[in-house]
Amino acid sequence: MVKRTLAAATLLAAPLYLSACARPVRPVAIPPASDRNAYQPIPYDRPLPPDATGYQRGIETRHVPLPGERAFVRAYKRARDPRLMVLVHADTRRHAYDRIGAGPGDYRAIAISMIDYLNANGQVDIRDAKMLKQKLSREKFLAVENGDSSVLPLLRHELQTDVLVNISATPTSQSSAGTAVRLTEEALSTTDGRILAADYVDMPLPMSKTNINMYTRFLASKLMSKLAAVWGDGGGTSFHPIEVRIYGAGTVDGVLRIRRFIERVRGVHAVINRGITGGRRAGYGVLDVRYSGSPTAFYYALKREMRPTRGLTATDIQGNTIDLQAARHMHLRAARRRNRHSGLNTVRIAPGRTPG
Repeated sequence: MVKRTLAAATLLAAPLYLSACARPVRPVAIPPASDRNAYQPIPYDRPLPPDATGYQRGIETRHVPLPGERAFVRAYKRARDPRLMVLVHADTRRHAYDRIGAGPGDYRAIAISMIDYLNANGQVDIRDAKMLKQKLSREKFLAVENGDSSVLPLLRHELQTDVLVNISATPTSQSSAGTAVRLTEEALSTTDGRILAADYVDMPLPMSKTNINMYTRFLASKLMSKLAAVWGDGGGTSFHPIEVRIYGAGTVDGVLRIRRFIERVRGVHAVINRGITGGRRAGYGVLDVRYSGSPTAFYYALKREMRPTRGLTATDIQGNTIDLQAARHMHLRAARRRNRHSGLNTVRIAPGRTPG
């Protein structure tokens, strides 16, 4: 019975098979590799989606801002365009490489992704971290990697960097996802070593483009939100001081008198001492000035205030730093100005002469 059934099925399928074989097979035209229109990459938003459903062919050039990026850029402009530098350091010794199978190129990809996000489509000034090795000695470079704040002024004066974004990538087995790469970030002010923002995240393996983009996106978004708060987005006073270096003041008292003079310049909110030394022949001091405008505007405001004075001149302005030169015998003349808010006359205190 089974043999008869198989025989009948074979007889019925034979005509269909013969008719299918009789149809000619049409060749499929395969475009050559030189045809640019035939092979186009499919664009993905960052972080990369699991599939490409719904994406059209072509190259996407539109910038997709991060959450909080617009507020960050507004605060960045209020802070007078501070210059950032992104430094990623990791343990790339042999045992660390064997542990997770990652090399220097993988950690470089983390740096590139962070720079791409923080750059905000070209609206943020980011300096090249490779200049560190060219300008600093090996000992000082290692001190920067280890977070030693004592070398931060070198970044400010030698590389014109205002904020260092220091990122550490370390393999860890203490993650809920098993073995992962722990990414920690700190944004440090090179003016005074303050920590402006800090955060961390565990990035699971492998260190693929998808994972790197996703977790650096998280860190960049958190960093933008915290820096926007520090820099005063939303109408507050920008917390990014101008550094004033005073040379030639005879004593510590002379530097303090200059500080009192600067405090009364219109637009100055506060003046903070960052170090004063005095000697027999000359004194030196560093002040942080919180001013409502740009360093150039403060420079001209200071020059206007110094017109009736003797023995104090503004000699240099570089980025966010202004140098003042004081004579041994200095006289800052009192200025009288009508206060437009209270209607009262306010008198500027005359510092007088420094001890000879």
